[in-house]
Amino acid sequence: MTIIQEKAILLIQQLPDDKIQAIIDEIMLTEFIHQERVSNKKKAFLKLEKLDLDLPEDFDADSELAKAMEEKYDITS
Repeated sequence: MTIIQEKAILLIQQLPDDKIQAIIDEIMLTEFIHQERVSNKKKAFLKLEKLDLDLPEDFDADSELAKAMEEKYDITS
């Protein structure tokens, strides 16, 4: 067990049960939110992978981005 884990256990042992339950609930909520974000990112990536884009051989992503930025936001690089 690491030093930080030992410190956490010592602190938790001093808390009343309702505070410990609140900590457990917060940890579980935080983990759920994290898993949900990871899941959403994976879903979005899989959706992008499914796109079958037939781009021309001479497609230049950088120039297309610059052009789009200039058109939409009046930004020149």
